[in-house]
Amino acid sequence: MDSNSLLPYEYSKVDDTFYTFVNRDGIVYNIYFLPLPDFCPQYAITYSLNIEPEEKRPHPMDVRIVLTVIKILRNFFQNDENAMIMVCDNTDGKEKKRRNLFDRWYEQYADESITKYDAAAHKGDYHLFASIYFLQNNPFGNQLRDAFYDLMKQDPFEIVI
Repeated sequence: MDSNSLLPYEYSKVDDTFYTFVNRDGIVYNIYFLPLPDFCPQYAITYSLNIEPEEKRPHPMDVRIVLTVIKILRNFFQNDENAMIMVCDNTDGKEKKRRNLFDRWYEQYADESITKYDAAAHKGDYHLFASIYFLQNNPFGNQLRDAFYDLMKQDPFEIVI
């Protein structure tokens, strides 16, 4: 086994919210955090997470991609007031697969310091899965959780919490 297979990819930090790396297949990945200033401005710094390969060609997900994302997330949570909302993209019908993938990553790689709350909205064939993540010692944790569920309830869909 290649000793590098257990290491994250080398990545470049473009700024505090934007990272980029190239996987073994030569595909450039951009990982970035978009601020959500209206989400919970009185409590904490909240971002949405985006992971985007620059090419849409099929390629296998390798463990080094996962390890790179996890390393970037650990850096992100160095600020104990940061919170992250993950919305599983539904434009291609793979939102459930994305949700399962992130659930698996959370189970495998998160430690007890990270808190996660989930919600889902369904209407006909439209499914929305979202999660909020923040450190257990985030001083605004209860307010973040409540604001997240309030936001999800604003949607006119049937909400499953």
